[in-house]
Amino acid sequence: MIADLVLRNANVLTLDPDRPRASALSVWRGRILSVGDETMVLGDAGPGTRILDLGGATVLPGFDDAHCHPLGFGLSLEWVDVSPDVAPTLDRLLARLSEAARSSPPDRWLLARGYDDTRLDVRRHPTRWELDRVTGDRPTLVIRTCGHMLVANSAALARAGITSTTPDPEGGRIVRDATGEPTGLLQERAQDLVRTLVPEPTVADLERALRRAGERFLALGITSVTEAGVGRPEELQAYQNLRQRGELPVRSRVMLYTDQLLDPAERLGLRSGFGDDWLRIGPFKLLQDGAGGARTAAMSIPYPDEPDNYGIAVYTQERLDEISGRVARLRAQLAAHAIGDRAIDMVLTAFERALPQQPNPDHRWRIEHCGMLRPDLLDRMARLGVIAVPQPGFVHYLGDAYRRNFSEEWLALAYPTRAWLERRIPVAFSSDTPVIPPDPWVGIRAAVLRRTRTGEPLGPAQRIGVAEAIRLYTAGGAYAHFEEDRKGRIAPGYLADLVAVDRDPLEVDPEELPTIRTLLTVVDGRVAWEA
Repeated sequence: MIADLVLRNANVLTLDPDRPRASALSVWRGRILSVGDETMVLGDAGPGTRILDLGGATVLPGFDDAHCHPLGFGLSLEWVDVSPDVAPTLDRLLARLSEAARSSPPDRWLLARGYDDTRLDVRRHPTRWELDRVTGDRPTLVIRTCGHMLVANSAALARAGITSTTPDPEGGRIVRDATGEPTGLLQERAQDLVRTLVPEPTVADLERALRRAGERFLALGITSVTEAGVGRPEELQAYQNLRQRGELPVRSRVMLYTDQLLDPAERLGLRSGFGDDWLRIGPFKLLQDGAGGARTAAMSIPYPDEPDNYGIAVYTQERLDEISGRVARLRAQLAAHAIGDRAIDMVLTAFERALPQQPNPDHRWRIEHCGMLRPDLLDRMARLGVIAVPQPGFVHYLGDAYRRNFSEEWLALAYPTRAWLERRIPVAFSSDTPVIPPDPWVGIRAAVLRRTRTGEPLGPAQRIGVAEAIRLYTAGGAYAHFEEDRKGRIAPGYLADLVAVDRDPLEVDPEELPTIRTLLTVVDGRVAWEA
């Protein structure tokens, strides 16, 4: 066989225990052909082989983001950015909304994303009345960085019919002031009261969003992603259209929300795993609680200074049991969003009751985020063989809010990577973008140093090494999706999904990991992105 591509003069970190390092590799028809020294690998070359001299650059398996939102990420790139880096103050946030309101059509909803009340100068959420001053009669939604709550202006609330007498929806909360008047802050499922009024993006909009997100992923060396929940047929159609035309930028799995798509999946017999190496149906997905930084994660204790706030549990135990049982009987994979310990407890109870109905012992059911643990919950995860899918970058970007919301005792087992690994609980790293940026190196640094954005420690006993963190950001995602036989290492027969970077991450000061630059990204044996 004559190789299509040869990478030579490289420092290849294979993640293959049989050959941890090499200096060259060859690719044939989208798969790794050989890995070793240059003399051996160059023997695969022929007249038509493309040979790239990498000048000593380091080559790794492509990163695998096991839980993110490419559609939401791509769409949000067109929204007003009010993240802390560009809008650190309430006045600046309002100024950006004012600028956007003046430059966009008056009949269009104004959408903004990324604010973090814990990092705003006023240390609180904006209010509807503050938004009104700069947006007027234009309906406006300002979505918190976590995506679990938003602030709506008065025009948006009026369109939704939300008043002081509107009851809280199940699994959600309309935040009110001392007089009972809605402040504009809508938490969890209360967001749906206004979100459902925003015109849905078309299939063409969604396709553009996937292309925009894909370009960002490729520039970071990410070659596989998991869309952590779709509920509209148009979203699946956008993915399928790009796959059919050969235009998907990165390999994609798609989770299906149970509320919207479990019924039709049962009628069709549609299960996790259907598809190919470019586009595949992933787990079914449910959300059981909110976010830790936003104080909506369902906890067994109240939040500090809020004796009545234990977070929000979206489903009752009975409903959780029912959904989990249905997924088990479908012989499919289930992924449950759970951050607070009470939510994780409820999810594990549902798993324990449902999995005996699942004939496949290698079920690989997952808990997404899996934030606030207790020793008993860790033991139950280990017994069940449940996979943890955390976002190590949360420690950096959101950790200071966690330090305000939880005691040191709780933080000792917050996103506890080392405790999972010690109990042989599988772990797959991810970003949850657009909740935080998708850069894997920020996540890897956070897993290694366990420090917040301001340098404060957060569960330092949970630190792991750089090599282990890279493994969890590559092979971890492959295992979580039953793909460990073809992804997550550089070895003959594996998919040729690779990233070349300018420095060896094992030789870099961990503090400097996010300064590593991507030189080129290879997907399916083709150079898909170059610096």
